[in-house]
Amino acid sequence: MKRILTMLTLMLFMVPIKAQNDNSYEEFKNKKKEQMSQYTDSVKQEYYQFLLKANEEYSQFMRERWEEFQALKGEPVPEIPEPPQPYEREKDIPIPKLPIKYNKVTPVPTPNPVEPLKRPETPTIPTTPLIPEFGFSFYGTPCTVRIDNGLKFKLKDISENAVADAWEQLSLETVEVLMEDCQKLREELALGDWAYYCLLRDLSEQYFGKNTNEAVVMETFLMAQSGYMLRIGRKDNRLVLLLPFDDKVYLMSYVTIDGKKYYIVDQEKGGSLSIFNRSFMDQAHVLSLRMKETPKFAMRASNKRTLTSKRYPELTVSLSTNHNLMDFYNGYPQCVWTNYSWAGLSEEVKAKLYPVLRKGIEGKSQIEAANRLINFVQTAFAYKTDGEQFGYERSLFADETFYYPYSDCEDRSIFFSILVQDLLGLDVVLLHYPEHLATAVNFTEYLDGAYFTMDGETYYICDPTYIGANVGECMPRYIKTNPEVLKLK
Repeated sequence: MKRILTMLTLMLFMVPIKAQNDNSYEEFKNKKKEQMSQYTDSVKQEYYQFLLKANEEYSQFMRERWEEFQALKGEPVPEIPEPPQPYEREKDIPIPKLPIKYNKVTPVPTPNPVEPLKRPETPTIPTTPLIPEFGFSFYGTPCTVRIDNGLKFKLKDISENAVADAWEQLSLETVEVLMEDCQKLREELALGDWAYYCLLRDLSEQYFGKNTNEAVVMETFLMAQSGYMLRIGRKDNRLVLLLPFDDKVYLMSYVTIDGKKYYIVDQEKGGSLSIFNRSFMDQAHVLSLRMKETPKFAMRASNKRTLTSKRYPELTVSLSTNHNLMDFYNGYPQCVWTNYSWAGLSEEVKAKLYPVLRKGIEGKSQIEAANRLINFVQTAFAYKTDGEQFGYERSLFADETFYYPYSDCEDRSIFFSILVQDLLGLDVVLLHYPEHLATAVNFTEYLDGAYFTMDGETYYICDPTYIGANVGECMPRYIKTNPEVLKLK
């Protein structure tokens, strides 16, 4: 595989580009274009032959007896026993100006260096007839892919041989056309790893039927062809897909294989299961829950909300969120808080919110601007704990803060951390207390207030749930508590 990918990378540099004197430029260009086409076709065919052989070998191993494992129930989401009402700053209370000690620092995870499998662009399969199109809906967004009718199969049961037979049927050379279309949709819709998995899941379920074993085989096959690490197994008389993630995930049941947790993506309970315990390829990509940008789903506007800062009424914004994005976030795996901050805000919300906030902080110092932003977060949103609003613990992505009627400390801290980075360009970290989540900002201007130093830099406490407090002020109940510092950069 390395050899094929290296050939794809270097092939543009292997054809001489100097024209002969007795040829016109156009003749020379056409000749080189023909040479390159012949060369790239040979590389693509070698690439396809590699995949065909890999799938053939994989399906043969799949016929062997699958191993028995015991799945453990998913870990619960960390609870923050918050008070029923946010803590309000008392009048005339002195501002603590002492240094804060932190418990430990959780660094930014090192990105997985292994990239998903890269395929040749615009594959050419000379013997392929016209492939029919299949339309499906992905979080309210119309999508179309080309699927060869030969890829449609029906499982007689979920035995090793039956699944292997289906895998072989999916291994037609024409599946590369389907993979090309899926990759294009991924780029067009700005899909991260989890969103891409959801795309393949929804495609498979709408092609074969929701909650069918055929759909599980299809999504497993497409994820394997995309270069992801995975396993397929049997549990409770149905097939399941297991995926490892690059960070901790809550609620999903899992098995541990070679020291790595493989999560059953649609189940919370544990129990015994049989797993085909073999990787499709050696260099595979672990699915990341960190989003680089918000998916670009078709817009389905929610009811408009008007939000106003209590102290700075000029910071007033009316906006709608995208129902389709909310549906996607509602099914996102519960994970660590930093992932919610990294996701940022959607372009639709930014387009309405940021012009108002930028105008409100224009010409202000860092401290003045931050005080305006934190008061907006503290007072524009109604407060309720997760237990009161949802009946269980869950964090909100920043867009969800505008969608749901209430938010709590972690939701506000996540939202404020995004505003500080986007509008002030300052480094911010999350502070995890035993019963609370707040932030700290590395201001480059002097500030009297509660602070700590880290890596030679000074970070000042900024608490979006300490109602009425300015930046640099810490809740009295936490002034002597050592928080965990969660880095975002």
